[in-house]
Amino acid sequence: MRVFLLALLFCCQLLTAAAANVPLMPVRDLRAGMQGIGKTVISGDTIETFNVEILGVNGSEAMGYSIFVRLYGDLIEKTGGVAQGMSGSPVYVDGRLVGAVAFGKTFNDPHYCFLTPIGKMLPLLDEPRELPADWIPKGTALMAGGFTEYGMEYLQEKLQPFGLTVVNSGGTGASSDKPLEPGSSVGVALMQGDMTLGALGTVTWTDDSGKILAFGHPFMQRGSSNFFMNKVWVLGVVPNLQSSYKVGNLGEAIGSITQDRSSGIGGVVGKQPASIPMFVTVNDSSRGQANSMRMRLIDDEQLVPSMVDAAVVNTVSKTVDRNGGGTAKLHFTITGVDSKKEMLTIDRENMYYSNDALLKNLDAELTEAVTILMQNKFEPVQIYGINVEAEVSNAVQVAEILNVRTKNAKVKPGDKVAIDVTMKPYRGEEFTKTVYFKVPKDHPGGKLALNVRGGSSMAWAIELLRKQQSEGVPAAKKKETRHKLSDYIKSVNTADKNNELIIDVAMGQMQPPNPEAAANDAGLAGMLQGSPFKQKYPFDFIIDGESEIVLTVDK
Repeated sequence: MRVFLLALLFCCQLLTAAAANVPLMPVRDLRAGMQGIGKTVISGDTIETFNVEILGVNGSEAMGYSIFVRLYGDLIEKTGGVAQGMSGSPVYVDGRLVGAVAFGKTFNDPHYCFLTPIGKMLPLLDEPRELPADWIPKGTALMAGGFTEYGMEYLQEKLQPFGLTVVNSGGTGASSDKPLEPGSSVGVALMQGDMTLGALGTVTWTDDSGKILAFGHPFMQRGSSNFFMNKVWVLGVVPNLQSSYKVGNLGEAIGSITQDRSSGIGGVVGKQPASIPMFVTVNDSSRGQANSMRMRLIDDEQLVPSMVDAAVVNTVSKTVDRNGGGTAKLHFTITGVDSKKEMLTIDRENMYYSNDALLKNLDAELTEAVTILMQNKFEPVQIYGINVEAEVSNAVQVAEILNVRTKNAKVKPGDKVAIDVTMKPYRGEEFTKTVYFKVPKDHPGGKLALNVRGGSSMAWAIELLRKQQSEGVPAAKKKETRHKLSDYIKSVNTADKNNELIIDVAMGQMQPPNPEAAANDAGLAGMLQGSPFKQKYPFDFIIDGESEIVLTVDK
């Protein structure tokens, strides 16, 4: 039965290959010393050939086979050996397709590499296949276009947890107008538009229906996937001590990559994948400079928050052309629908200040909001669009609360109490602003302690709450009261802002609670939300500090 099933599988593969008019050479027919040719592109869109010598077959039937080869010839000497971007290059022996260039070893002789047998690529098997020890895929580095030097560093930092590396090469520009065929360069993109992010590889196999196989190894091994398939224009090959790599322009998206598995990637020309449009505009009021960027992001729950973060930081970096501190006002809108096709909207504006690292701090709330939508535990969300507006200045737009007082500390339930708040702007003259607080109508009488603070004074508590959520706190201690996605969205839309003066009934002690003790304090989430009596007053600057005032309520 096993022999019959294997024979049936191979016959199916032969029928599939026949549809593409490609004769196959199975692994069992290979012998050491056989000579063949490979196809790839190292400039523009012209397919060229290189020589291949079969050295042997590695592996087993249970674990899968890899074909060990030596590459040589004029093209290989130009590239300095097998280079990233050559992954997927088809190799033929006696006119029969053997497999695809897949992986080599860094810092070793780059003339040697492994092929993935075509028999493993045609079905794009679901079962994972282990690579030989210490051998890494060729072509997994991402090309980023439209990024500043700082933007590249930030992007690399954000993608490192996914095991992805980034090189500042490629971008939009001229691309091939030829149809894809074995040996053509092909791109797999995560981001399209004024900023691009994707990998470059080589087509191994095509058929008349527009289906393709490429790479010969996984891109990110996501299984069923949702990536852009792009045409490519190769600019050249960059020699590198660790591993040479192709540089090219990712052209228009021409289809979808729908499979990303251990033996390669597969897709179809035509219908493009679902994507999220994003628009970012930045104005630097200190320099009188403005920039805007449009892009589309693949709809991927894990990657989208990091890509949104990197896109905003890069656009700001390009506009301000400096590192360091300053003040920013950020307004973002995220629209989408839930599983019932009901509209969801997060609309949030806030101000931020940092004395040395503004770029890293200005869009934390945006990234968190995207994460809430994309990775929430309640239901899938389809995001329709992300719009971001940022106004940046090198000025310090911060004021500190110095004093809080009232002319009448004796009040009655329902009274509107005038409170004078004295603040001092950075390097400016102090001033006093009168705000009002309405005493709760059902207050039982006695002492009423009010907390008067700026929105930014609770940053420590917000950070602590994020830490709790990421590390996990027992549900009994969290006392979670939000049971729907809409509750989370409301909490984002109504959260305190750094440029608001907030008056609320004091909870617990008169001083801010010890952060370590608060880690297990069931009242922390309630503290962040505030009481039903909380009142807010917006200003054009960030307000720091806090104070207390005690009223006597005479019922």
